[in-house]
Order: sequence, then structure tokens, then C-alpha cells
Amino acid sequence: MNRQRERNPLTHARHRKEVFWQISLPIAIGGLILLVLAGFSLALEAGEASRWADISLIWLIAPAMLMILITLAMLAVSIYVIVKLIQALPYYSLQLLNGLILIGRYVRQAEDRAVEPFMRIKTFSASARALGRQMTRKSTHSK
Repeated sequence: MNRQRERNPLTHARHRKEVFWQISLPIAIGGLILLVLAGFSLALEAGEASRWADISLIWLIAPAMLMILITLAMLAVSIYVIVKLIQALPYYSLQLLNGLILIGRYVRQAEDRAVEPFMRIKTFSASARALGRQMTRKSTHSK
């Protein structure tokens, strides 16, 4: 059953009215204006038609020129910002590198301090084993 849903008659009537006033009428008026202007262009003399063609061309090119001008300005600003960034970057990179080197030193010192007690124990036990081996060698050699 593929039955279409019934439309609300009030909203459908309002929709048709809005379509007429917001879409159909403006398109019809625009079309009439274009037809009137086309009729005037046929009635103009050759020099007059050329002048209107030039004016129309100006109005067609002006928005494109405006967009190109805005794009050019944005490009110029971005180039300026990148140049300033390239000039400032080495100084801040050096500061960052020095900071990272300093942090690396602090981390190594903390690692050394954390490992030192275990290293002392290992060193002491290794020394004790070495001393024990030495003592057992001397006792076996003396027999």
C-alpha cells in the first residue's frame, strides 16, 4: 500500500502562496525586465548599443575584480605573516632546543639519583663476591 499521505490543506495553501510570491513572481518580473531591455537594445543605434555593451561588461567584470582583489590582499597578508614567522622561528626554535636540553639534563640527573641506591647495592655485592672468590683462591693455593 503505497498511499500518499494527505496534505494539510492550510499549510499546502500557504506553501503555494509563498511559492508564487517568492519564486514565480520574481522570476516572471525578471524575465519581463530582460525582454524589455532586449527590446531596447534592438532599437538602439550602433554607437549607443556599444556603449550599453561596455556598461554591461563593466558590471559583469566588477564582481570578479573585487573577488580577485580580496584574494590578492589575503595572499599578501599571508606572505607577510609567513616571512615574519620565518624570521622569528630560528630564535624561538633555539629557545625551545635549549629548554629541551635543560629538561633532558634534569631527567638524567633524576634517573641517576633514582638508580644510585640500586647501583651501590650491586657494586657492594659484586665487590663482596669478588672478595669471596679471592679469599677462596688464596685458601686453596695455600694448601
